[in-house]
Amino acid sequence: MSDSNMPGSQSAARALALMEAITLDAGRTSAAELVASIGLAPATGRRLLALLVERGMVTRISRGHYAGGERLRQLAARVSPHARLIEAARPVLRRLAQADRATAYLGVFEGEMVTYLVKEGAQTGFTREQNQLEAYCTGIGKILLSHLTEARLDAYLAAPLVSLTERTITDPGMLRIELALTLERGYAIDDREMADDLGCVAVPLTQARGSDYAISLSGSPSRFHPGTAPEFAARLLRAATEISHRWAK
Repeated sequence: MSDSNMPGSQSAARALALMEAITLDAGRTSAAELVASIGLAPATGRRLLALLVERGMVTRISRGHYAGGERLRQLAARVSPHARLIEAARPVLRRLAQADRATAYLGVFEGEMVTYLVKEGAQTGFTREQNQLEAYCTGIGKILLSHLTEARLDAYLAAPLVSLTERTITDPGMLRIELALTLERGYAIDDREMADDLGCVAVPLTQARGSDYAISLSGSPSRFHPGTAPEFAARLLRAATEISHRWAK
């Protein structure tokens, strides 16, 4: 079959195979050898290579050698490893926030900070989606810290802890005790530790040790405080179960 008669899906598959081979090889092997290694005819390989260069998916780095291009890098930077979870969590958190007249969050522990992936409900609070906050003084951060291994927690607590309010726990020993209690009861409480006018309750997305994701509800400390935390935690745990089921589909 000539190139002009090649079905579109087959041509696209061959172009993707060539782009993948070039990107993974990073310019070590000549394009001609890569074309042959994936079973393309030389003429087909040259045509597809020219198309990939034109689209910026690969770039020439030396005579006969190519690597991933700028357009490919730009696209890769926009790929979120959390996209499926965000899609599963957003409607559940929106419903939860509306029912409790609060702000609901989904967060992940990365780079020793909490990255907020979803924010739904009242547009209050101190962060937006994709922003980061410290872990030791936030509800989501504390529940995720409580799930760290001892070695990871030791490394985390070796860094200085800065006080943000009079209630922020900055003593490593006291924080370790708080995290042990958090793990035992299954939910975290931020009782005006991040801000004087904010309370928060958080639970892990899964109860497995080493969980990297958590969800929370936050609002006025007159509503979100240790006395009401069990009630909010129960609602959050039901939401976490629903999110996990949606995520697994």
